Amino acid sequence: MPKLRDNPLTDQASHGHPDAIPAPEVITSNSRRVKCDGGGALGHPVVYYDMGEEDFVECGYCDRRFVLDSADAH
Repeated sequence: MPKLRDNPLTDQASHGHPDAIPAPEVITSNSRRVKCDGGGALGHPVVYYDMGEEDFVECGYCDRRFVLDSADAH
């Protein structure tokens, strides 16, 4: 599913909202720092994210959601 830039109801912006667009892919990570390239040869530029105090972060390009593994969350 392509990202809809005009829709403010992304999972990250309005987590739990019934009309929010779900993340196209969820990747479990054991680190709060993650890297995303969109996957495959036709991905996007490599970007790095830090979850900070949250247990997830979404890519600004492709909306992949990176979720901290529950064993590493605390």
